Amino acid sequence: MTKTKIVATLGPASFDESIITKMADKGLATIRINTAHISEGYITDVSRLVYKINEKYNKKLGIMVDLKGPELRTGEFPGGILNITAGNTYGISDNPGVKSDISINYKISDYVDKDTLIAINDGRVRFNVESISNGVITTRAMDTGTIHDRSRVNIPGKYIDLGVLTDRDKMFLEEGLKNNINFYALSFVQSRENVYELQDYIYDRKGQGDIISKIETKSGYDNLESIVKASDFIMVARGDLGVELPLKEVAMAQKRIIDISHKYAVPTIVATQMLESMVNSDSPTRAEVSDVTNAILDDTDAVMLSEETAIGKYPVEAVTYLYEISKYVESQSTSFPEPENFMVDPIAFSVAKGVKIMSNTIDVSSIIAMTRTGHTAKILSAIRPVNDIYAIVQTEWLARSINLMRGVIPVVLPEAQAKEENIYDIINKIAPLGLLNPGEKAIVVSGSPSLYLGGTNNIRVISIGRFIGRGYPAGHNVTGKIDTDAPENGNIILLDRYDSNIDYSKYNAAIIKSDVTNRIIDKFLDAGKTLVYNAELVKQINKNTTISIDADTGIITEI
Repeated sequence: MTKTKIVATLGPASFDESIITKMADKGLATIRINTAHISEGYITDVSRLVYKINEKYNKKLGIMVDLKGPELRTGEFPGGILNITAGNTYGISDNPGVKSDISINYKISDYVDKDTLIAINDGRVRFNVESISNGVITTRAMDTGTIHDRSRVNIPGKYIDLGVLTDRDKMFLEEGLKNNINFYALSFVQSRENVYELQDYIYDRKGQGDIISKIETKSGYDNLESIVKASDFIMVARGDLGVELPLKEVAMAQKRIIDISHKYAVPTIVATQMLESMVNSDSPTRAEVSDVTNAILDDTDAVMLSEETAIGKYPVEAVTYLYEISKYVESQSTSFPEPENFMVDPIAFSVAKGVKIMSNTIDVSSIIAMTRTGHTAKILSAIRPVNDIYAIVQTEWLARSINLMRGVIPVVLPEAQAKEENIYDIINKIAPLGLLNPGEKAIVVSGSPSLYLGGTNNIRVISIGRFIGRGYPAGHNVTGKIDTDAPENGNIILLDRYDSNIDYSKYNAAIIKSDVTNRIIDKFLDAGKTLVYNAELVKQINKNTTISIDADTGIITEI
């Protein structure tokens, strides 16, 4: 799987067990539900299907409920449409009792003044405010175009207190809480207080759920740092952000949002029009491929599809393209930067930096994080190590949540085992899942003294397999069978003491329980053989037992 995670919006084109499963096989991490287009009961139906797929195919798909939030909208027009001509004047009324060319569902006259820009229909038609009198805002059209019933209205650069949650949002929140949804995306976040309000709503109902703050307003962008610090995830919602900011600024805004989020170890999602042409086409445009590539190089944690998978003709193909692009980019750029200035948990950050240095120096296959809350996995993910991060957690809910973090692969281990068993027992339980190969080395990160309790402050390097001993190593990694009598049938010899009468050239390695001289060590090295001396064994190694010798640590494991 790729380190970059994929979010796909569910809709008529993809609400199918086979399609979701195929998308999951190509790296899909989280299903998004757009509440703007659903009715009550839909979240429950999606939850049942996704949780069934998770159990049936051993997936860890999370679900994101994207709350529509309060919006500025126009009223309705005769015939459902209003044609606008650039240069003409138009009246806009926010008072239901006052008629004008265009009506708006919120009292914006308290917030706008002369020369304020009002953008309608996703910014396609813009108006400049000339005056405000008797409940009517007189504007001059800057563009020629059309406005439809209930078109979206944006007022860039103005903080308009629309509230946070509508009654419709609260209905879907209640349904989401009943179904143990992992993520709630909050639209039009303008300040950290908006985030706090949603957190309080969930907390007061004794629920759980990570908050994804969507940065899509100028005020939200201006208050970015405080919003990041209050949030669990950040979404670069480029659709409305491209209306609120000049289009030329959106790409740089994306980079700044990701950079600031990264400093606080807050994962990011880049959304909107990633592969929009694939709504109708079976392949993306070159510009779209470049866009996805740059989002990955910007260091985002995840990329998101909207209409491509909700109503598009090729939902599986769209996810597959994101997977293939991510796989290629990550193969070409293997080193992604850690935050230059890290603003949270200095102890865990220092431990994570140590892990990254070790993973770049030692030949390890993976990083294993023992995490009770997901915090360790989050910090490690933010440090951007080359290796995959296997996060050992105790609940399916937490596994679905951390599955959206870059480079993190969740593994569920029941709480009782995590509390009572030592690290080698835990590794031996997850190794058969096909995640770890015997003989490989892994870096294990955990709290201390207990693996179960939190506090990221412990690092160790282990070899995958059942630990049977350790000594001082010289040479290279070796895997083979113990055979002291017939070297032609085996390739590792085990001795209590070095014996000069033995022809060691017939063996790939020797394990000697006593000390040896430098001459003996050099003899093995010159011959390209591996030696472990002063070896101490915790159990007897029987003849024909397959073992692995880690030449970096001297650890001997049974495979």
